[in-house]
Amino acid sequence: MNKKEKVEINETNQEKTQAQVKPNNNKGLIIGLVCTATLLVALIGGYTAYSLFNNNGINDIKITSDTSNTTNTSSTSNSSSKTKTASTEITGNYTAKISLSDLSSSGSNVTISDNTITITAGGTYYLTGTSEDANVVVNAQGEDVILVLDNVNLTSKTTSCINVIKAESVTIYLQEGSKNTLTDASSYTVFTSETNDEPDATIYSKADLIFDGTGLLTINANYDKAIHGKDSLQILNGTYVITSKDDAIKGKDYVYIKDGTFTITAGGDGINSNNEEDTTLGYITIDGGTFTIKAGSDGIQSITKLTINDGTYQINAGEALESTLVTINGGKLEINASDDGINASNKSTIGTPTITINDGNITITMAQGDTDALDANGNLYINGGTVNINAQFAFDYDKEGKLNGGTVYVNGSQVTEITESMQFGGGMQMGGPNSGMTPPSMGQNQGNQRMMTR
Repeated sequence: MNKKEKVEINETNQEKTQAQVKPNNNKGLIIGLVCTATLLVALIGGYTAYSLFNNNGINDIKITSDTSNTTNTSSTSNSSSKTKTASTEITGNYTAKISLSDLSSSGSNVTISDNTITITAGGTYYLTGTSEDANVVVNAQGEDVILVLDNVNLTSKTTSCINVIKAESVTIYLQEGSKNTLTDASSYTVFTSETNDEPDATIYSKADLIFDGTGLLTINANYDKAIHGKDSLQILNGTYVITSKDDAIKGKDYVYIKDGTFTITAGGDGINSNNEEDTTLGYITIDGGTFTIKAGSDGIQSITKLTINDGTYQINAGEALESTLVTINGGKLEINASDDGINASNKSTIGTPTITINDGNITITMAQGDTDALDANGNLYINGGTVNINAQFAFDYDKEGKLNGGTVYVNGSQVTEITESMQFGGGMQMGGPNSGMTPPSMGQNQGNQRMMTR
């Protein structure tokens, strides 16, 4: 409120007060006091609002209406109300105990028929033993189920090993010190959908799926995928040895990995998240863990965001990391790729494809040919960390490339800028019989030729 407005209000109030004093001095005095108090409240409220918008917090609130990531930083925080960070508590009070060796159970909410063990209600279920032909089905509408695996050796000759048809969430808990193995059939003859496409994985779930515990889980996925969550998929801990015909770990809404040790050999992707219907989903966030991934397609791929905050990675794949937005905030990554090392592509409409490296220790070794270590169909930003590239072509981006911080080496030489689609280090030939240095002019010509033919 400016000074002029204050004066006008005071004058108006004074005129009204004087007009009302004539018939009744006490009544006029009361009205005057009320008007004065009202004016003070208005002034205090106005000052408070001014302070909020200019000094106390409003400036710290960032409202984002555009996710195009056109600046040299990108917002990569992925949050979901379903994300679990605390460990699962197992008290030993089991709803039922299931023996796979003789297909029997003690407790409640379990039925066994034709080698199929069906869990029909929420609770904690303890499984142990060996079966050469059985499968577990969870059909507990709207309820939470925990499956405790303690030295389980389960093979199915007709379908998946664990199939979650209905539940609110299912937690697969690997008992401490246990060694568990799941092996599915190479061809499925038992399905739970009319279209005969569900299940399609050794562990298949149409509910939120969580893995926890410190035990070992070995998965031999002979049919298609090893783990397929049609909702959210979270791994909090454990040791996993996975061999799969197609994707090893696949979630729809998102994949969140807190910790664990993973040895993955996949015919398709090592880790994948794909939700084409909702651009706020289909993301992968990894906070830690140790990963050894050999994949026929992508090492780790998501449709919207891929965020790596920490962990140790050895990835050998066609493309090691791929998403619309790829952000690396930490960790140690050793990448060997035959297509692109790290690729930000137009996989969703969430924003401009962007690679952002804020920290970490990254080594990328590329195969010979038309390959790129860092390939962005949009923007490429290196803000920190150490990046060591061994490649014929180090960088490829369509919009903007900036080296804002960190240390970057290309074929043994430190670089101070990102140059698009150029061959570095004197034209190093990757994988050829003459792996020494070619003349700089040859490398330059090769880079220019590639730029003209893109």
